Amino acid sequence: MSARTLYNHLKSSADIPIRCPLCSERMTVNHFYQRHALENHRLQSRKQCVFCKGLKRWAHGEKNRPDNVKHVVECLKRFVIVARDESPGMEDETEEEEEEEEVTSAEVCECKKFESIPHQMLGRRKERMNEYVGFYDSVFENPDWWQCDDPVEFTEASGMGKDVYGILQRFTRGDLVWFHLMVKHDAFETFCKEMGKIRGQFALLPFWCLCDGMVSGTGRTQHRHMIVACELESSFKDIWQYKIRYDFPNSGRAKKCVKIQDAFHLARAIVYVSQRKAGCDGRIPIDLTEAGPLSHFHMNRPLHEHSIAFLCTLFPGGIQQLLLEQNRNKDVVHWESESVHKRDRWYNKQWSVPIRVTGWKFINCVIPLDRRYQLTEEHTAQYLSLHGGQKLYLKTGNAEQDVNWSFQSIRDELFVLSRKQQNVMNQIKETKMAQEAVWKCKVAEGRAERDVLKMERDVLKMERDMLKTKETELKMERDVIKTERDMIKTERDVTKTERDGLLTENARLRRALRDLAQMISDVITRFFTSWLIKTIGVFFKEKPCVSLVFSPDPFITGWEPSESVWRRGGE
Repeated sequence: MSARTLYNHLKSSADIPIRCPLCSERMTVNHFYQRHALENHRLQSRKQCVFCKGLKRWAHGEKNRPDNVKHVVECLKRFVIVARDESPGMEDETEEEEEEEEVTSAEVCECKKFESIPHQMLGRRKERMNEYVGFYDSVFENPDWWQCDDPVEFTEASGMGKDVYGILQRFTRGDLVWFHLMVKHDAFETFCKEMGKIRGQFALLPFWCLCDGMVSGTGRTQHRHMIVACELESSFKDIWQYKIRYDFPNSGRAKKCVKIQDAFHLARAIVYVSQRKAGCDGRIPIDLTEAGPLSHFHMNRPLHEHSIAFLCTLFPGGIQQLLLEQNRNKDVVHWESESVHKRDRWYNKQWSVPIRVTGWKFINCVIPLDRRYQLTEEHTAQYLSLHGGQKLYLKTGNAEQDVNWSFQSIRDELFVLSRKQQNVMNQIKETKMAQEAVWKCKVAEGRAERDVLKMERDVLKMERDMLKTKETELKMERDVIKTERDMIKTERDVTKTERDGLLTENARLRRALRDLAQMISDVITRFFTSWLIKTIGVFFKEKPCVSLVFSPDPFITGWEPSESVWRRGGE
């Protein structure tokens, strides 16, 4: 497998919306591959597969090896299936879907209003030669072949009438051989002539139409679609091959005669020849209003395209075959959440989903039963076969009633997926299980990391508590020290006050002592002065040549001693 294949797959899937399986972020496949995987999850597309979260790795430069490319392509396919994002909203969208389902269940399909109008030319004109040979008329019909006991009859407006039940019941008996025929207009006369020879051995069904192969208005290209039931296959083959001269192959593109294989094939053939939508136009149109000119016209008993669902109720297993035909190629990715295991009759497990999940288009169709019927729980001979062996039992009433029975009653029944869908569902489940295993490992790793972090957090919390305790103790010590400091400060202030008082008292005592010393000094000075004066006076009394004159006594007057004036005696 080359690298170009990988790039083609990437290009075709580039715009698909997904959710990242690692972070659930919404994005496109291209954004995930080009940027998100590398920038957010460190997944390098050059060295590993980003779609399996790097489980597959290779050396640098080996990305384009065939085995590596094949692995990436397969992973990409699974990744798109599993990671695809179709629901932008979660709870609100679930409620909206439930409301939509309720609204849908309350609605009735438009096929209920269908009215069958036979022999409409739809813009064509009848050719005289074709009209002459009975090309536009019902031929070789044998209603007695479709008579049965206790038939289930439908309304005439639906086009199925009272004989379609007998037709399908006669097919289930297996005593006739059935063919879907296509006879051109120029061979129709021969067909009628030769088949008339074995008139009692076959019958044409009342369901037939004309077809012009998308070339309307030219009678030369017209042919007639019919369904024939024969008692002897050999007699019919001889006429078909040697008289009408048509080949009798069951393969090829233009089949003029196809043998009907089972009841579901017959129901499909009846609806095919009774509606305008047909494969003769090259493609089957979806909407008749916009389809333009179509090939089928002049339907003998026109049927609505939903009539196939009503016909499938007339034989066992018909609804299962119709469900399988309608749903076998659908994408089962969106059904994964509703899927369940169901065992078949051999006890093999098979994936199944409720019918309502598949979007079956006949779920709201109302079966156009005759108004004489009533629904009953008693087991009667008249019944319709539903899904999974269920039966809708009917009984004939005395008066007409409006019975609106739709397929809503089987909406919760389980539809078994086709083989291809089984394989896809198994891949989805395996991928989901692998992702769940990876997620479980990641969750376990995350939980282990969380436990380690929790233990570390607890240790840190204990250390924090210890630090808080120490902080509290330190705060208490700080408060004690602060109290002691305040006491010391108070004592210091008292001491300072006492010191100031002592200093003041000391200064006062010093002043007093100094004054006392001064006073003592003055007293001593006065004493010595007096003594000296007295001594000198005695001296001078003995020698009166000299006399002293003193100023008044300073001790008495308070003045400093004045200068002495010596006076000599006699002056």
